[in-house]
Amino acid sequence: MADEEETREVLFPDWEGADKTGMTIEQTSGGQLFVKEVKGESPAARSGKVYEGDQIVGATIYFENMSSEETAELLKTLNKHKVGLKLQNKGDKSPYYSPLSTPCRSPVPSFGVTGSKCHEGTETSRGSSEQGDESVQDSEMTV
Repeated sequence: MADEEETREVLFPDWEGADKTGMTIEQTSGGQLFVKEVKGESPAARSGKVYEGDQIVGATIYFENMSSEETAELLKTLNKHKVGLKLQNKGDKSPYYSPLSTPCRSPVPSFGVTGSKCHEGTETSRGSSEQGDESVQDSEMTV
């Protein structure tokens, strides 16, 4: 069994809901979520990382197999939550690309570098990546 207060991440690549994953999830009167039951021979039980009594403190949701409609609807339902987005700069391959737009890459002024004005007068230049289109700003969505 896992130690108390240890945070683990368990990946369920074919998540179809708690029931099909083999968990019963209960919400306390204080709004916290806990695993009430783990069903034997379920994906949750086979993971070896999900235990009855575990508190669910966050979730990472991957958009790979979601339709754009599902993704948009999910993001629209989130209000005041910690959310990290995984983003890629597609440059002129983006349908919303504008050669006049320059992303704000730093909250600190870039002295001696020409560029465009960013938040509150900070000046930056458009950064180029050695990795090209493959560069990714990694973050995770926590709900």
